Amino acid sequence: MKNLGTPPAAPSRRAPRTLLALAALLLSVQVAAAEGHHSGWSINFTPVLILPSGGYRLGWGVDPELKYTLDLGEARFSAGGRVGVSHAKNQLGVTVMPTLRLTVPIGRVEPYASAGLGYGWLPEAGRDGVATMGRLGLVYRFSERLAIGLEGTLQRIDGSRHQFRSLGSMISFDL
Repeated sequence: MKNLGTPPAAPSRRAPRTLLALAALLLSVQVAAAEGHHSGWSINFTPVLILPSGGYRLGWGVDPELKYTLDLGEARFSAGGRVGVSHAKNQLGVTVMPTLRLTVPIGRVEPYASAGLGYGWLPEAGRDGVATMGRLGLVYRFSERLAIGLEGTLQRIDGSRHQFRSLGSMISFDL
């Protein structure tokens, strides 16, 4: 029963240090959890080969895309925009569209489906119209910032013969 008259000042001085240590521990746990998350901006670059069809030769295309991905745990949802330039069925086509993508990662392998709807223009023919795009792909994530894969695309510009299937490689850089 010694020192009964002494106020409990020592424990109250330790309380701020204890709270700071607890906050630092909680912050480090949140930082570690965020490192496994794949939410954020990325840039995709896709060079494609357009399969010959109906007497038309092999074509080509390229369509860079900027997108934001939201990691939902079991799946990832992305929204972005792409600009495509292609030479298919002996005509040059340009498309600009917003895109949506759903990815279901399985470890480092990430299968996905993507769609877009926007504007398409055929400069040489002087035609334009609604452009649509549907895509299925599979990427392999080499690191937190780099993924490479293959994808197949169906694309068209309404009111024209600029409709084609393509097969391409894809490289993605997380920003």
